[in-house]
Amino acid sequence: MRQIRVSFSWKGKNVPKTIGVWVMNIIRVMTVLWLVAFFTLTLLYTLPTTPIESTLEPFLDATIGTYFDQGWDLFAPGPVDTDYALLVRPLSNDEFKVAGKGLPNNGWYDISSPVWAKQGNIFSAYPRLSNVITQATLSYDNQPSQEPLKLMVKFASAFCKDIGKSNVSYIALMIRERHSVPWPEGKAPKPPAIKTKFVGIYRMDRSVENINLYQI
Repeated sequence: MRQIRVSFSWKGKNVPKTIGVWVMNIIRVMTVLWLVAFFTLTLLYTLPTTPIESTLEPFLDATIGTYFDQGWDLFAPGPVDTDYALLVRPLSNDEFKVAGKGLPNNGWYDISSPVWAKQGNIFSAYPRLSNVITQATLSYDNQPSQEPLKLMVKFASAFCKDIGKSNVSYIALMIRERHSVPWPEGKAPKPPAIKTKFVGIYRMDRSVENINLYQI
């Protein structure tokens, strides 16, 4: 059976074809607008907390958070908001004898920051050393135990040997926590909040080797 196709023309134009092209153009425009809106909302949803994100949070939760929720941390991991640094204070015998009355405020060394600053060379020992120190410090800060404490004492002892303090008998350890403060809306960022936690005084580990990574 032959099919008969009927079309109408108006002012010399094929009406069904004109309507079809017009409909397709509308669909294309709506698709582009939907994609732009979707990716814009997704970007805002995955960004770290900002004044804009905070303002749009109810709308973002009702759209992306409701219909397109997934593990966005894979694409935009939450930024680290706390730095953990290990501080060491070499103690002479005289200082150790009076340590019960209080430790000196001066003479503390930050043994974490110097290795952080030199992590750019991925083939050096600095990235590995930095990770081990940070993990030991963070682990002890969250749940004190002997294993991370032993590592911290070894690193502190190696540091003392590197800076020519191998003659000291004791070392005091302290953990410094530096918390970043969220930006208040419309204002400059506040200085980071700094907390310190005294770990204790320990006999220097003379069995460790000079690592020759610190220079004071």
